[in-house]
Amino acid sequence: MSRTDLKKGRTNQKLRTRKALLDAADHLVNSGFKPTLADVAEEAMVSRATAYRYFPSLDALLLEVALDRKVSTPEQILQGADKEDVAERVALVHDFLHNLVTENEQQFRLFLKASMDQSLQIDEDSDTPLRGARRIPMLSLALEPSKEKLDQETFDKLLYALSAMVSVEPFIALTDVCQIEPERGKEIMLWAVKLLVNATLR
Repeated sequence: MSRTDLKKGRTNQKLRTRKALLDAADHLVNSGFKPTLADVAEEAMVSRATAYRYFPSLDALLLEVALDRKVSTPEQILQGADKEDVAERVALVHDFLHNLVTENEQQFRLFLKASMDQSLQIDEDSDTPLRGARRIPMLSLALEPSKEKLDQETFDKLLYALSAMVSVEPFIALTDVCQIEPERGKEIMLWAVKLLVNATLR
């Protein structure tokens, strides 16, 4: 196994740990319990120290839990999508995430602030993920048909480039920096992601 594969494996494990904490918190809250971070750690069967590495406070954890409940699975987003039209498949992911951010803008801004604050507090060498990376499996599934045409390096470049073009970060850049209304911003980013996909597959 290569070093890249080992690193990817560790990253996936850390993302699973992060998701386990979110699921544990969601379960406790839905059970009518007001948990502490220690309670969530126990429910997720991880140490309290591990829980604090992923979430610096209970508020940060519960904020993400509220957003996590609203996120559809990649399969749900792409249900009924054309299996050959990669650009349209990516467009479905883009539209889902844009609409999710638009409908929950305040929560997403608070979530982004919490992750940025945490990034300033952790060690530079830490590889604990600050975010759930939910867009990656969505885009990866959308791009699945392109694997027949692209080598792995190009596929990865396209995947990561698109991940920078969807969800809350481009939304904030367009609304705050460019002073563009959300619907106009949606049109612009949709044009951009389709342009990138089609140019790569040409």
